[in-house]
Amino acid sequence: MSELKQIGDRKMKFKTMALSLAIAGAWSLGTGALSAQASTTQHIVSQKKVAKFGKVTGNSAGSLYAFQTSEGALTLRATHQLRNFKHTAWEISKSALVQKANGKTYRYYYVKALGAKQTAKGWVWHRYLKTPKTVKLGAPYISQQAVKAWMGCESASLLEGLHYKGVLKSTGLVAFMKHLPRSKNNNPNNGFAGSPYKVTPGVFQSIFPKPLAKWGNTYTPVKNISGAKLSQLRAQLRRHNPVVVYVTLHFAKAQYGHYFWGTGINNSHVMLLDGYRKGGYHVADPNHGKYWVSAKKFARSYNYKHFAVAVE
Repeated sequence: MSELKQIGDRKMKFKTMALSLAIAGAWSLGTGALSAQASTTQHIVSQKKVAKFGKVTGNSAGSLYAFQTSEGALTLRATHQLRNFKHTAWEISKSALVQKANGKTYRYYYVKALGAKQTAKGWVWHRYLKTPKTVKLGAPYISQQAVKAWMGCESASLLEGLHYKGVLKSTGLVAFMKHLPRSKNNNPNNGFAGSPYKVTPGVFQSIFPKPLAKWGNTYTPVKNISGAKLSQLRAQLRRHNPVVVYVTLHFAKAQYGHYFWGTGINNSHVMLLDGYRKGGYHVADPNHGKYWVSAKKFARSYNYKHFAVAVE
């Protein structure tokens, strides 16, 4: 074989190899492109309803989104900018885990604005929210003393909560108590025992959480959450739900009495819990007005019974 022919054969082999590599490379690039295209889509890994809880805007750089899915691919459409909701409290009802194009997963919460901006709702990255250190709802004060309802603290506290929620705002305590459910056998587990306007000897004059919640629920969602821990009371406040709490008068040590239906606290008192901060709780007390009480005093007094009714 001549030298020129050998050189020609070598060039032909190089061209053939180059073409083969190019084709292989094209297939490789094509496969890679398809893989890259697949990885650029984002999708929902999991989504579920959660027990409702509350947080506030932490980082106002983010947005609220609407989730839109098509053939498994997820698109996030911005609906609201958090910079317009810098001091807003949110109620969280759902949680979703979203896998982004980079392969990482991100937790999103479905939120609804509480208070004045109730129309705002959507999905938000959970790290844009935070748990507030202080909450003060500003529930109104209704005096039981002003209408001489000496034993009417439960009714007054419930009405404070209803007024905060915008319910029965033109109804005063006297008119409200005309609908107070009464116990025929003076058992506070069935309704109010005795009279809210006078002391009845031998009768434990109160209405306990179950019938109180049932009464309140005829006007707006009201729930008996008796047994709730203090952390659960704070969680209710973060959702803008004031809580009717059963404590002791002046947060003193409990004085027990025995009745046909069971044991009661003779120096019991009821008020509306509407705030908390480090070291304290804020109440609207129908007997003494609105004030802060130390966390230690409140906890000791509340923990005797753990009786509570949330106005939702």
